[in-house]
Amino acid sequence: MIQDFKIKPSSTTTIICSLACVFYLTCAVDALSGCFKLDFLLRRARSTCVVAYVTDDCQISEQTIGYISFQNLRNLSLNHELGVLVGFVDIKDSWPDKTMLTATNGTVKNGDVLLFEKVQKDYIDLEATIPESLDPDVLGNTQTLEDLIELVNRGCNTYFTATGSLSRQGLHREEILGSMFHVKNISNVQSKDAFLQKCFQDDQFCYADGKSQTRANIPKLPECEKIDLPSKTDFFNNYLKKSKPVIFKNVLQNWPAFTKWSNEYLREKYGQKIVKFQLTPHGEFERIEHRNEWGNQNQIKLPKFLTDKMPFPDLVMARPAAKVGNLSFFLDILEGVSNGSISNLSVYFEYASIPEFLPELEEDIREDTLLGDISKRDQLNIWLGDGQTVGKMHFDGSDNFLCQMRGKKQVILIDPHSNHQLYEGHIQEATMSYNFSSHSFERQHLLDETVYVWTPFDISNPDYSRFPLFGETYPMNCTVEEGEVLFIPSFWWHEVKSFPNVTEGRNLAINFWYEPFFERNYPCPECQLDINPTYRDML
Repeated sequence: MIQDFKIKPSSTTTIICSLACVFYLTCAVDALSGCFKLDFLLRRARSTCVVAYVTDDCQISEQTIGYISFQNLRNLSLNHELGVLVGFVDIKDSWPDKTMLTATNGTVKNGDVLLFEKVQKDYIDLEATIPESLDPDVLGNTQTLEDLIELVNRGCNTYFTATGSLSRQGLHREEILGSMFHVKNISNVQSKDAFLQKCFQDDQFCYADGKSQTRANIPKLPECEKIDLPSKTDFFNNYLKKSKPVIFKNVLQNWPAFTKWSNEYLREKYGQKIVKFQLTPHGEFERIEHRNEWGNQNQIKLPKFLTDKMPFPDLVMARPAAKVGNLSFFLDILEGVSNGSISNLSVYFEYASIPEFLPELEEDIREDTLLGDISKRDQLNIWLGDGQTVGKMHFDGSDNFLCQMRGKKQVILIDPHSNHQLYEGHIQEATMSYNFSSHSFERQHLLDETVYVWTPFDISNPDYSRFPLFGETYPMNCTVEEGEVLFIPSFWWHEVKSFPNVTEGRNLAINFWYEPFFERNYPCPECQLDINPTYRDML
């Protein structure tokens, strides 16, 4: 796979060793190794980033300043663990799919330095195939080793210096990853002690993990800190870079939205706006069910090569029924549920994009009073329901600011450091439908799609015989009250139970999703958090 090549001096050029030939660079015409066949490079790129110098027949005809910088980088890689494979490629070589070298940002020519990013496994698409060719970035004509290292570090998300040591940013990254918040460091209460598997009819005695106990003896979960809104520096150092949830007190009372957004105001201003809302029979807006409970189970069958990749193919994630109508229609149903004139039904206008559905409402929001300018905002959503809803245990891939306007939300969180204990993986999706004439829900829409951010069990009634590892997790309680804001770091597992404002009979919140400070691949139980490259300049 690896071929030797020789430097071929031009007839008019005499190669002279100079001070530029550092890091053991030999200027004599010696045989050198490290010319990669593209099929070899393709395999290695599945596990590491690759930087390659383009040659003609694996020979160097002229030593440019750019070549000397590259050769210095290659020698550095041979003496230090940089996290980057450095070598040469032949411009005449072809990929396994018979295509030639091309680049994402220009044509490839002899003497170019190419960067091949590590090929990330696609965990979301179960039908994804391994690519048979790659399109690298051309790094350009770098004049110094330091310039080349800067480009490689950014392209490969590495942190090394010209001496092979970690950069200041790399040291900061290691310090951050080593000091992230873990619930088990502040609590010895595990899920098997807090979430009981079954309760008797009188709701007095319960058992979990083979132990009987009364509800009065269930241990109290640790709670989120509640603090005044911190400075941006304090938030970054004490919460964002520690991946630590926190509640900010007394933030929303001065927002126009806090006093203006009554049902009457929303009906008057936006009642004819077309919106999409969700309905469920018992307030559970996601629910794990057995596949055989769905009427079209024989018509919708996933291929075996897909179900073989699903840890629990007998389970489905039941999603709520959806209805499109104007906002006044939704508010009529919500108020009917709240006053008891409509029964066996719960409604929710959930994670609905304010810019998409009700853009005028953004004028009543004071995002600048939060800390979002540290990050780039991805979404702004409204959550309006009857206050009897439960969003089952799941994670979001964004940093989340949950702003509670009316009612309260009890948010049970589990940190994202042991995802195998939550049994992360693909689950087949199903969607309920609601018949407004018969006032009944139907289970006829099993889908040929999967979801992958929910647990395959119900934490309010966990089956520890099938999911024993969940019992070893350490939960915490972050109940957010009216006027407060809960920061949920990316990838923290959370279940959200809403309670209504007693007077208004509703629960109202908005949330901001921001570009995450920490990221990882998913669904991937073994994948750990790392700092999002977007934020490397903050390190």
